[in-house]
This record gives sequence, C-alpha cells and structure tokens, in this order.
Amino acid sequence: MGKKYKTEEERKEAIRLYSKKWYEENKEKVRKRHKKYRQNNKEKIREHKKKYRGENKEHIKKYYEENKEKLKEYGKKYYEENKEKIKEYYEENKEKKKKKKKKKNEKKSKNKTKKKR
Repeated sequence: MGKKYKTEEERKEAIRLYSKKWYEENKEKVRKRHKKYRQNNKEKIREHKKKYRGENKEHIKKYYEENKEKLKEYGKKYYEENKEKIKEYYEENKEKKKKKKKKKNEKKSKNKTKKKR
C-alpha cells in the first residue's frame, strides 16, 4: 500500500510534488501527447472555447479591465523575448497564404476555361 499521511494537506502536497516531478521528467512526452490531442480534436476544442467564452463573457471582460496594464506589460515583455520567432512565424504564414492563393487562382482559371468551351 502507500504512505499514510496525517492530514489531507500533506497528502495533497505529496501528490502535487510527485506530479511536478513526473511532469519535469516527461515534458517531451506530454508535449507530443497534447499536440496529437489538439490535432485530432480541433472541432471539439473550438466548440469548448466558444461555449466557455459565451458562459464567462462578463468574468473575462472584468478580468481584462482589472489587469489591463499588467497584460500590456506581459505582452511587451513576451514580444521582446520572442521577436525572432514571431517574425519567422509570420514570414512562414505569408508564404503559405501565397501558395494557397496561387492554387486557388489556378483552379479558378481552369474552371473558367472549361466553362468557355
């Protein structure tokens, strides 16, 4: 069996510490599992977020109003620390969008030529 704890707080603290230790040892495994879950359940996650935002609209609005300055500072700090990653991300997406747009235009032009015949 397991250890006996004198109080519920001791037991909870032991569980918290164990969970933290396990997470530190298995970060990569957890990251892969989360990524796979998000990819396989996009629609489910989208619906959950939509439902949550709808139910907690007032609470979210109040939170942002109370912590406006703190959130701005966090945003600035995050941007400064991750400037390069952000720029790379936007450059990649620009290229992807151009490719998609090009494919879409090619399909449209093929359809137009078929209709003219």
